[in-house]
Amino acid sequence: MTEKLYYRDAYATKFTACVLSCEAVKGGCYHIILDKTLFYPEGGGQPGDQGILGGVVIFDVHEKNGDIIHYGEKPLEVGIEVNGEIDWKHRFDLMQNHSGEHIISGIICKKYNCDNVGFHMGKDSITIDFNTQIPTEDLPWLEEKANEAIWKNTPIAISYPNKGDLEALEYRSKIELAGEVRIVQAGEYDCCACCGTHVKLAGEIGMIKVIGAQNYKGGTRLELLCGKRGLSNYRNVHQAASEVGRALSVPAENISKGVNKLLLEKDTLIQEMKKWKWDSFLNKIEKLPEDGENVLILEEGLNGRDMTALADLAAEKNDGRAMVLTPSDNGFAFVLVSRKMDARKIAEELKKDFDCKGGGKDQAVQGKLSGNEDEVVRYFVDKGYILVK
Repeated sequence: MTEKLYYRDAYATKFTACVLSCEAVKGGCYHIILDKTLFYPEGGGQPGDQGILGGVVIFDVHEKNGDIIHYGEKPLEVGIEVNGEIDWKHRFDLMQNHSGEHIISGIICKKYNCDNVGFHMGKDSITIDFNTQIPTEDLPWLEEKANEAIWKNTPIAISYPNKGDLEALEYRSKIELAGEVRIVQAGEYDCCACCGTHVKLAGEIGMIKVIGAQNYKGGTRLELLCGKRGLSNYRNVHQAASEVGRALSVPAENISKGVNKLLLEKDTLIQEMKKWKWDSFLNKIEKLPEDGENVLILEEGLNGRDMTALADLAAEKNDGRAMVLTPSDNGFAFVLVSRKMDARKIAEELKKDFDCKGGGKDQAVQGKLSGNEDEVVRYFVDKGYILVK
């Protein structure tokens, strides 16, 4: 059984230990067991530590049957003493976020008489699952209450109560616990059984920020950032907001108004463009013959709805066939409307000369055909179509 030095001092970063075993495993890594370690193993929702052991990179840590297994990139000789050093930046980030999670979870569980039923500390953020619906309008209050613990620099204490004291203590726990129970208490805000590493004072957390909330399995899932993660996120969001504000010529705090104004202007322009496009269609249609001639209309930038509308208008005007083409990848998209001949048969004829895909009904087909503009236009003109641009 490995001696767990991280429980003596969660702030210690360097230690010396003896290598008890080193086993090569699948994936090209090595499982290294020491007589004692500062490396915290994955558990309680907290990822394992990382660092260096005897010059070997340790990239993950797990516990099995009381032994702490260090996942190393290279082997270490059994029986030798090695110096180890954990990645403090990684560890402190986990401590900040784990302690922050405790504080806000304790506040939520007390307020709503619910349970924290899930916790995952990811690389970028924390997610916490509760078995109750948390009203969206309550989130600012919950967030401020959690940060109040930071402003007060609330002590976060670790204890191992005896059986009698433990029975009298109200504390959170996801499972029934036997034997020695490790209690983490953050003042009035939370009391919870936990095996993870924590900061000593809430002020070290820096900040607790809720960045997302969603319904999840009948309850609520919160997404959280604490400490440096929260600061980095704020820095990035503020920079992005400032850049958008400068582009819109408004202060960063007013970008929502600036964006709404821009969207309104965009919608107005879209409506004006639709009107202009429709007027352009009507102008083209007015120039078409009315004696049953077949027409070919070549127009850039049309969507499927525009093409269909234009083809319908043209076919109605000249009482014949109307082929509308608009350039697309490696060829053209087309809509063909025919008042007198089955449009599907015309499309079949197209397939004899072009790589053509499409389908439709007797009076209208749509699809795509490959070819350059000159050869496509020449084909239809040779078939007696009048080109309209």
